Amino acid sequence: VAQYDRRGERAEELKQWYQRRVRGVQHHSIFYLVCFVSVMATDSDTATSKPANVVLDISSFGWYPEFMKLCSVFGEEGHKIRIVGGAVRDILLETKPKDIDLCTTADPTNMLEILKKRNIITRETGIQHGTVTVHKKGHNFEMTSLRRDEIRGGVKECKYGTSFEEDSRRRDLTVNAMSVDEEGNLYDYFEGREHLEKRQLRFTHDPTTRILEDPLRILRYFRFSCTYDIFSAANCPKEYLDIFCERRSSLADQSVVKGERIWKEMERILASPRCCEVLQLMEECRVLRSLGFPFPNKPYDEIIDPTAEAKGATKETRAAVVLGVLFKGKQEKLEQIFHRWRVANRVKDVARTAAEITGINAEDISKVKIYLYKLTPSTMFGEEKDVRIHALKTDKTHSLPETLVKELEEFERPTFLFSKDHFAKVPKFKSKQKDATDAIKEKWINSCFTMKESEMVSMIQEMADQQELLRANKS
Repeated sequence: VAQYDRRGERAEELKQWYQRRVRGVQHHSIFYLVCFVSVMATDSDTATSKPANVVLDISSFGWYPEFMKLCSVFGEEGHKIRIVGGAVRDILLETKPKDIDLCTTADPTNMLEILKKRNIITRETGIQHGTVTVHKKGHNFEMTSLRRDEIRGGVKECKYGTSFEEDSRRRDLTVNAMSVDEEGNLYDYFEGREHLEKRQLRFTHDPTTRILEDPLRILRYFRFSCTYDIFSAANCPKEYLDIFCERRSSLADQSVVKGERIWKEMERILASPRCCEVLQLMEECRVLRSLGFPFPNKPYDEIIDPTAEAKGATKETRAAVVLGVLFKGKQEKLEQIFHRWRVANRVKDVARTAAEITGINAEDISKVKIYLYKLTPSTMFGEEKDVRIHALKTDKTHSLPETLVKELEEFERPTFLFSKDHFAKVPKFKSKQKDATDAIKEKWINSCFTMKESEMVSMIQEMADQQELLRANKS
């Protein structure tokens, strides 16, 4: 075993496993034969020396020369580098990779030493997880040390390793578990290329086990289903949907999944033009219920139009608008979502505006105008009008007449035209002007900005009369 297994710790792990379960084994030669076969068949580095019979042409990409230089630098120190994750998937799809993720056999300490030794610009963007960002001639590479899972005392611990195959086992989906070396050789341990050709999303291991390790993988699966056009939620195996339904309650447990992580995935789902299909599937397996979403009274593609034209809208804005439309009339639940997911204030304002604007009827349009006025402009960056238009176009269920829709779309925040000159018209007013101004402004807002200047002066006069009466009673 020591001769053929390049990572003796795996053989030792198998040995302990068999010793716990096979008591009284007398013929140790049989045990070592079984151990040797297990190591060679399942977890040795034979895959490293025997890549898939596929060689990819990566030389045409602009980052290729810098990637080769990094391979050379690390090779001189006895370490290897490969392209991993989404970049490999994009190369197989013949599209330009957006991000270049690399993995190396060097641990974080050695990785930094090698990079600093060659004066290569780096940023320790996630060094606690073994990741740095490498800058070379206008190209950024996210480089991470290989990792492996080690079980001690029944608890899984993440350790740095030297096996690319073992590192790929930690990835959730087969299409993200492939890697490519400097010669373009593809290393595919879980049939990811085949799944990619068939437009299938599959877990690298038993889905129940993977979701028990991290329930957020439920949302990651749905996110990949809608953010990449090549995949379809309709191709999700029924087995997966049953497991998602069975394990969905873990998503509501803050001690298991942090709210920020949920919003990060949901933001990308809600911002996708194909979100209706995925939301419908998430509703069918009751995942949305666990997240606190209201029960839809009709299919999602009859409730929202995620492809609605939105001037200058970012993905964050699109997601917030869709979220607000789905929660219209249920603002309390929306606030609970904000608290659970810890979303940014700007997202809250956009979602609240979308919920408020699409949940009105012809009778309470004045209330919406008042709400829009009170909305803090600084958190919306002057985009209130664009959000209003976007929300009304996204919502397929509002019943507002076209004239009111146009009125809301064109609503401009009115200016409160009041100053100390108004107090000069009532000389006997002796109280604090700020308190009086705040009271008058509140009444002006509640009148839906129709309060006249003469009414404001009359209100000051009333305040002055009340002050005189109080002084008279005290004397």
